[in-house]
Amino acid sequence: MTALLERRATRTIADLPGPPGLPGAGNALQLPNTRVHLALERWARRHGPVFRFTIGSRQIVAFAEPDAINAILRERPDGFRRWREVEDVFRELGIHGVFSAEGGEWRKQRRLAVMALNTNHLHRYFDVIRVSTQRLRVQLERAAHTGEPFELQRAFMSFTTDVASWLAFGQDLNTLEHESELQSHIERVFPMLSRRIAAPFPYWRYVKPPADRAAERSLVEIRAAVDGFIAQARERMARRPALCEQPENFLESMLAAQRVGRYSDAEVFGNTFQILLAGEDTTAHSLTWTAWFIARDRALQRRLAETAPVIEDPDSTFEYGDAVLRETMRLKSVAPLIFVEPLEDVTIAGVELPRGTRMAALTRYAGAHGDAAFDPERRREQKRFLTFGAGPRFCPGRNLALLEARSALAMLARGFEITLDPKAPPVRERFGFTMQPTGLRVLVRAR
Repeated sequence: MTALLERRATRTIADLPGPPGLPGAGNALQLPNTRVHLALERWARRHGPVFRFTIGSRQIVAFAEPDAINAILRERPDGFRRWREVEDVFRELGIHGVFSAEGGEWRKQRRLAVMALNTNHLHRYFDVIRVSTQRLRVQLERAAHTGEPFELQRAFMSFTTDVASWLAFGQDLNTLEHESELQSHIERVFPMLSRRIAAPFPYWRYVKPPADRAAERSLVEIRAAVDGFIAQARERMARRPALCEQPENFLESMLAAQRVGRYSDAEVFGNTFQILLAGEDTTAHSLTWTAWFIARDRALQRRLAETAPVIEDPDSTFEYGDAVLRETMRLKSVAPLIFVEPLEDVTIAGVELPRGTRMAALTRYAGAHGDAAFDPERRREQKRFLTFGAGPRFCPGRNLALLEARSALAMLARGFEITLDPKAPPVRERFGFTMQPTGLRVLVRAR
């Protein structure tokens, strides 16, 4: 293990500072589901970069310093795993895949995800992204023409849903031009996952609140859609046997591998489902936060417009746009928390942690604390950029996500100017497995 993890213990968990809690509940009532990341960041400012808190009887140690977090993430999957509740919840819902898998199971599934999403395929993916970007442009042109406040986040979510479904399953859903209930169903599932993973006990086995019942109904609809994608892919491969040797998307790759016994039906379904959820949510939220930053700064928009490439060129670069995206992801990371636990007794930053100790890595806080000014021109340490994780379990879709975001941002910057709707309420952060903006409405003007 790294030197940081091997440092001699000077404190136990009981020695750590932390917020006072209530008997039985601990700090659970101080952690609202939709703002849990803000509460933890507030405690980090008050108690320091290592502190403890409790949810019911579950004791949790939080780390908010980039060196410690990077050291932890580099030791996955052999030294640390996600909270066991993550795997349990995903398995119980029947959507277990590479995100929730651990150990050898994760290695087997990760190999295929990396092959499907590696940089060698990005040039081929560009045509799909280009078509979806052009459809997004039409939505913005319409908004500019009407002059009405525009919900940019909804358009970005349609954009990323279309790209994810096209590349992962070979399905052109075209939700940008034809509204689909699939997005609404996905939006209901994420908060339920967050609630159940963090819950002090499995409440849903005894009583299900309305939000959980609605999310489970949405899960049934998503499952039906994914089952349809799988059936159509199998039919395509039966008609075109060459796809078994040269699959054209992630799903076909899994089905080809299944033919030689590498994946079960449950693994095919779980990974297909997770690719759909992950591909829709995170990139759309990052793009929306980027729009929030640039809508408040006309000089920033002018600079982007001057440097934005023509999106029809797959080999073009957009260095300033990339810098703006990275700075947005540092300050408004859609993955502000990572929940892990050690597989063996370990000492981290001088704190002795028994095997199985629940830990919370405050990745957004580690990247932004003490350096919260939005400044794309300034180069920052790589260890502070934790949106895609770090170490062996970094997000395999990172390059694809950046390519999508770069294309949409270049189109927006070249063709339009956006300002915040003065009649809209302030934009807020909402946590629901990922961190998203709420209430962003913009006015669009064609350049």
